[in-house]
Amino acid sequence: MNVTVEDAGACRKVLKIQVPVEKVGEEYESIVSMYSRAAKIPGFRPGKAPKDLVKRRYAKEIEEELNSQVISSAYREALTQEKISPVSVLSVTDVVIKPSAPASFTVMLDVPPQFELPKYKGMELKSAKADVTDQEVEDTIRDLREQSAKYEVVDRPVQKGDMVMIDYKGVCDGQPVEELAPAAKGLGQGVNFWVRADENEFLPGIAQGLQGLKTGDKKDIPVDFSADFQEKAVAGKQALYSVEVKNIREKKLPEIDEAFLKTMEVDSVDALKARVRTDVASMKDYQEKRRLKDEIVKTLLEKTALDVPESVVQEETRNAVYDIVRNNTSRGIPREQIEEKKGEIFEIAARNASDKVKMKYILHRIAEAESIATSEDDLAAEIHGLAARYGMPEQALRAELEKRETLDQLVEDIRIRKTVDFILEQAVINE
Repeated sequence: MNVTVEDAGACRKVLKIQVPVEKVGEEYESIVSMYSRAAKIPGFRPGKAPKDLVKRRYAKEIEEELNSQVISSAYREALTQEKISPVSVLSVTDVVIKPSAPASFTVMLDVPPQFELPKYKGMELKSAKADVTDQEVEDTIRDLREQSAKYEVVDRPVQKGDMVMIDYKGVCDGQPVEELAPAAKGLGQGVNFWVRADENEFLPGIAQGLQGLKTGDKKDIPVDFSADFQEKAVAGKQALYSVEVKNIREKKLPEIDEAFLKTMEVDSVDALKARVRTDVASMKDYQEKRRLKDEIVKTLLEKTALDVPESVVQEETRNAVYDIVRNNTSRGIPREQIEEKKGEIFEIAARNASDKVKMKYILHRIAEAESIATSEDDLAAEIHGLAARYGMPEQALRAELEKRETLDQLVEDIRIRKTVDFILEQAVINE
């Protein structure tokens, strides 16, 4: 068999394959014999019909089977002969296959990049680790108190930070906002809706406009929507919202007393501060480790020259787009809004796809060089964590991963993470 290999760009090759007539003839006769044994032709017992009759009766089926078998076997042989490991087949063209003549066809495919690894052992990194300050301890304790805060009804005007129950209804350009944007539930009007009087996440200006009002007060509050507001019907416009205050509640933080300490599972303020200091230090260590890993990835990308297969980059982009759409859908964002942003979503997904693919190839090569692998214990621990996060049995999650054919990808992801951990362990970290 004759194979000509041509470069067709970065990580792309064209294989021109010619198959000798003898091999084509053997394959053809084998297929005809198979059809002859199974053919049911009136007037003949199974397997007894003349081959010429079988060839005529099943000409189309035999031709399709011949094309499939010749291309499949010759392609596999060509890859072995030329020592090529493709990542994707882009096209099979120029197919010429006849029973009594040499066959030929052309395959375009993408292959993994060839590149030299940079020095990755003993990488010098700069530490940004900082000690835990007393202020950080105090701030964290306040956060813990915030988490246990209660809201109590008060008989006074609204102050910043209060929770306020309101009824509201908006009008824009002389038309109810609810009619302008029917898909945006809650944007046009609401009843007994709770809003915090220091946030703009609900409607721009509403929270500030509530401050100073008492229970039972009514007020018209102007709301200026930004030009990039997600609901296009009101983007860049001003609406007027009629608001009535129904209830006012003030946030009350718990005192650091015996009851609070008990909920924190400590017996003194000093013990609470010590535990918080330890927790903050652990969090800082985790954040510093993540920062150092990001620095490792950045350095490897900067010091490694390689092109990557375009088809793999496109697949990475598609996966990223899918993840973005899925995350937005799970957050309750209407499909219409997602559709409006599809250009922006694709741009975001494509922006980092090339670097992600490069990084995977680099770390895969390092993993091979260092014999880093994902053990069954590694995989079991990962599935255990994912199952806990998703609230489903481990066996069910594993079955789902196998069904979706993503278990192998999870194994590779774990291997990649272990490789970055290995590089970090080998690094020289300067204070």
